[in-house]
Amino acid sequence: MSFHAELNLEGRTYVVRRFGWSIGQSTDAVGRPEARVHGGRLQVELDSQPDDLIHHWALDDTKKMNGSISIFHSDVRAVRKTITFEDTFCVGLRKEFSAAKSSQNMTMSLSLSANRLTIGSVEIDNKWPA
Repeated sequence: MSFHAELNLEGRTYVVRRFGWSIGQSTDAVGRPEARVHGGRLQVELDSQPDDLIHHWALDDTKKMNGSISIFHSDVRAVRKTITFEDTFCVGLRKEFSAAKSSQNMTMSLSLSANRLTIGSVEIDNKWPA
């Protein structure tokens, strides 16, 4: 079964090449959890984009955005899972060019840090101060 994913930001849709998200919990010297679970870090790789929305987001250290990543079954175009993020900063942007890649020579990788992340029915709220 094959899948594909799309990033949705401010009414714009971008094809996702790869993505991942993480949650974590700090531990003490013997490995016991010592703090609450925190999360909301996303790594997203896209084809390089001609519009500047993502560039402006990455360059503005105060700009927070809401958006989502939808994962589809490729054969029937049905949504398998949606990951939504709220109050999210773009804390990293990297562009990469490779003449060896045949389908897309230039990609952009985003590092996102979200205050709230919802994966299906599971919500992670970091409870950042207002």
